[in-house]
Amino acid sequence: MPSLAPPQLTDVAVKVERRLTDLVAEQSGVWASFDGRLAEAVDELGSVLSSGGKRLRAAFCYWGWHGRRHGPGGGLGFGSPCDESVVVDAGAAFELLQAFALIHDDIMDDSATRRGRPTVHVSQARRLTAEGWQGEARRFGEGVAILVGDLSHAYADQLMGSAPDAARRIWDELRIELNLGQYLDLRSAAAGQLDGDTALRVSTFKSALYTIVRPLQLGASLDGPAGEGLLALLERYGRPLGRAFQLRDDLLGVLGDEVTIGKPVGDDLREGKPTELAAVAIDRADPAQARLLAGIGRRDLSAGDVAAIVGVLQDTGAVGEINNRITGLVSEAIDVAADLPFDHESKGALVALAEYVAARNS
Repeated sequence: MPSLAPPQLTDVAVKVERRLTDLVAEQSGVWASFDGRLAEAVDELGSVLSSGGKRLRAAFCYWGWHGRRHGPGGGLGFGSPCDESVVVDAGAAFELLQAFALIHDDIMDDSATRRGRPTVHVSQARRLTAEGWQGEARRFGEGVAILVGDLSHAYADQLMGSAPDAARRIWDELRIELNLGQYLDLRSAAAGQLDGDTALRVSTFKSALYTIVRPLQLGASLDGPAGEGLLALLERYGRPLGRAFQLRDDLLGVLGDEVTIGKPVGDDLREGKPTELAAVAIDRADPAQARLLAGIGRRDLSAGDVAAIVGVLQDTGAVGEINNRITGLVSEAIDVAADLPFDHESKGALVALAEYVAARNS
């Protein structure tokens, strides 16, 4: 399986990144013409958008559109076929929504870095101190980050302005699902609810639906309402693959390279995030191992504490079990891809993306 991003992802990413760069440059100029201070928030958002990201949601949106457009009978029963620029705008909207989610998530998790750079709330807190401004640095930093995240959400919504009603309904639903999934994640971590059912429910809303199912369904709806059969097939492909995406994230969060993933390894353990990885280990742990796993959710875990917990995750076979689940889920998604009423190129793209999701290292 490929660990490097396939061309079906990178080609879409180039188009989307160009759109995002143009949007930030345009909006920065507009607001700077009123007051240079207003453009600072837009430029900060631009820094977040240019710091990296896989652009997976944009790619799934694109191939959902391409597959329906070019599949057998493509064009039959469509509303008004849209220009590719509408699809690129939708992909850029997904990236802006992701930036909104990550900026706010970093505040909630008190994360210091994201993609190898200081998080927005941290960099803005440092700015207040460096400038000698008044007020509490942490409060200022978090306040600015919330606003920059909200600005990203507003621009995302603006880019969806030309989407047809069918796509817009999916867009509205996925935003609700994303926020409720984040709430459940936050609440479960605070309550110490690390069971497998909770982990699966969180991953369904935060990854399976938001990352893969809804982008695919939205892309397929950009030329008009997609049939219920197609929407259901896309969900059958996207749910297992989205779960595999989250499981890979969970493994990277404890076993990944900090430079590659762009954030400290072990943060998920300190935050007490409900994961299937932790749930499997807890179910299999002996009393001594259980005492170590009880430290999950402690903010003061040292590097040694994290290493000891990771050792338990490996010794209980939880890591191996999660890898096996990823393999099975990706195979399930690839099997469904063969049944989609898409052209050969689009099916191949979805297979390549599935393999990438399983093997990625960041």
